[in-house]
Amino acid sequence: MRRFVTILSLLLLVSACSDRNTAEHVAEDFVYNYYQHANQDAALLLSDALAADKLKDEIERLRTVRNPTEQPHEMPSIQYKMMGKKIEGENQVFFRYRLTIKSSGLDTPLRNVVIQTELIDKQWKVINFDEYGD
Repeated sequence: MRRFVTILSLLLLVSACSDRNTAEHVAEDFVYNYYQHANQDAALLLSDALAADKLKDEIERLRTVRNPTEQPHEMPSIQYKMMGKKIEGENQVFFRYRLTIKSSGLDTPLRNVVIQTELIDKQWKVINFDEYGD
């Protein structure tokens, strides 16, 4: 019985630590998937509203040029850092990220990204995103 309680306690601890249903985690997971790994499908799972519409349009446009079995020759290295957040009521949070993009043929361009999250049916979702230069 004691072993069962120990295992159950560990499982509860792991599940509590892996809960990513917060505005900040969802925004970070979105940036990680969409910007750092160019995985629109994974980003779409974190999205709703206008963000989901943008991603669906992009996925459809890329479908004709992207071969699912072919890997790109060279992906740029993208690092990101959260620069700030703004809470709008209990159900919306905006995040600002700074992207540093490094590629062999490019200097290090910097981009700013704004991610808008909202609590929808007890799940945090990205409802809009936009990027701009300096």
